[in-house]
Amino acid sequence: MFDLPLHPVVVHFPIVLGTLLPVMALLLWWAIKKDLLQHNVWVLVTVMALVYGASAIVAVEVGETDEDKVEEIVSERVIEEHEEAGEMIPWVAGTLFLVSIAGMVKKNSHSLRLGLAVLSLIALIPLVSAGHTGGELVYQYGAANAHLPANKQAMIESGEFRIKHDDSDKDKDHDH
Repeated sequence: MFDLPLHPVVVHFPIVLGTLLPVMALLLWWAIKKDLLQHNVWVLVTVMALVYGASAIVAVEVGETDEDKVEEIVSERVIEEHEEAGEMIPWVAGTLFLVSIAGMVKKNSHSLRLGLAVLSLIALIPLVSAGHTGGELVYQYGAANAHLPANKQAMIESGEFRIKHDDSDKDKDHDH
């Protein structure tokens, strides 16, 4: 049922959380500053930063398990570039988590909260870099081919790129 490699699935969690963090931080900073919400709602930002960091660690770990297989298709230099970009994300997320705690603990720390929002916007740069190098691995260097079954791998190597699907298989998938 689930025959995809785990890294491409897991990696989307830190990408989404890292992208949403500055949005949530800016909105909650503004709402707290305008006294529309109490300061303790900032715990949502802290939890998001924590989950962002945890999911980034998991993404790095499952990426490590994928590395040997992908190295059969893609040069180590290209993989290393993505690996180094990806390994930075847990550190970035951890820093954001620590700053978010300070914004949660101090009641009138509007500047700390705004600082986290700005830092989390800046933190999008390494996140985009890691995502971009991962996309290059898949779409430019063919890293996904490392996970193809032998018969489909042979089709690609022979130049027969189209994979033919039997319509009866499609019908079976859509039966209720």
